[in-house]
Amino acid sequence: MITKRTAKVAGACLALSLAAAACGGSGDTGGGGGGGSDSNGVEVFSWWTSGSESEALQVLIDKYDTETGGEVSNAAVSGGGGANARQALATRLQGGDPPDSWQLHPDQDLFAAVADGSVADITSTFEDNGWVDVIPQDVLDMLAVDGKYYAVPVNAHRGNVLWTSPSVLEENGITWDDSTTPDQFMADAKTLSDAGVTPVCLGDKDVFAASQLLETLIMGRVGGDGWNSLFSGDLSFDDADVKSAVEDYVDLVDMANEDHSALTWDQAAVMVGEGDCAANLMGDWAYGELLNKGFVENEDFGYVTMPGTSEVFDYVGDAFVKPAENAPNAEGEDAWLSLLLDPTVQADFNLKKGSTPIRTDVPLDDFPPYQKGAANDFRSKQIVSSLAHFQVAPAEFAQAYADAVTALNGDGNVDSFLESMTAAQSSLLG
Repeated sequence: MITKRTAKVAGACLALSLAAAACGGSGDTGGGGGGGSDSNGVEVFSWWTSGSESEALQVLIDKYDTETGGEVSNAAVSGGGGANARQALATRLQGGDPPDSWQLHPDQDLFAAVADGSVADITSTFEDNGWVDVIPQDVLDMLAVDGKYYAVPVNAHRGNVLWTSPSVLEENGITWDDSTTPDQFMADAKTLSDAGVTPVCLGDKDVFAASQLLETLIMGRVGGDGWNSLFSGDLSFDDADVKSAVEDYVDLVDMANEDHSALTWDQAAVMVGEGDCAANLMGDWAYGELLNKGFVENEDFGYVTMPGTSEVFDYVGDAFVKPAENAPNAEGEDAWLSLLLDPTVQADFNLKKGSTPIRTDVPLDDFPPYQKGAANDFRSKQIVSSLAHFQVAPAEFAQAYADAVTALNGDGNVDSFLESMTAAQSSLLG
């Protein structure tokens, strides 16, 4: 159901949610545009424009073309880590010119769209396809309001993955695995930095990358239950463990590549494959990007969960909706949404995207080692929702967090960050 924290800011949710930063969309391609779709196809709006994202989206487009004989108009908009796409979408929705379907995140991002009345109830589509039985309950709860479903999820990205350079770690005698503690990780980062090696490369031209790094450091200190407690009001952002995580973050940024504010997330991920740094914290859309660039798993790059978070799956989901009003092509929209959870599509799409099938009955035999392990963790570990991607909290609070991270990057003032976040907890989550 919509929580009281969502209802409290419903009036402001649309503009903030649509302007929020999110993963992906940093490539040089992409278009956009209005006008809806013609009778033979659908216009699909997203921020998927990097190499791996475009290939994954093409899987969905080809499936629609094959199944319906119609065509998909790809209205992907690049730049801003998804913020450019969201702003363009907000303009269209406010002008009564919605695309047939558009991308958003489950949980509070979706709930804001339900609250403002822009997305349609698609419960019948869920029931007709039997999807309730093949999606984890934690995710179903992020798709439903008052027992009705409003979005079709296509994947589960894990946000708490540390992509590593095996050669850099080996040359410096560093080993990271699921037993590595946050304290050991920070000590190793200092050892690497003292040796002239960049311990963590960062590409935070779009603030979500920095926000995501910090959120996983906090998870490593407080755990999954503690993370959820930050948004239920049971744990304050001025908690000692949260403060330790923020201090770790400031230290890591100080040791990061000097050009981090000029790089996009995918450029930073490539640095790991090229051996220019020891690690990069990014969601597993980076896995698809590394493979797309020709890097070889367990040779050019490795991976481990952010120390302290091995029992947590930091869920960043992508989902699609259809408009509640002014629907350009209702029949085509239903056909598009229905194909997203076809088992074959789930396998083919997620193999390209680097993510986990949202359906728990998709066979994993053909998936490479990383994705097979991530999928098994998705089916067995604690699922928590991302703040950096505007999922776990209402848009106003998520934006306050992004703004506080931006300020922290500029001044390194831990106490000021904690004061800002505790104030936001009081005013926006109380």
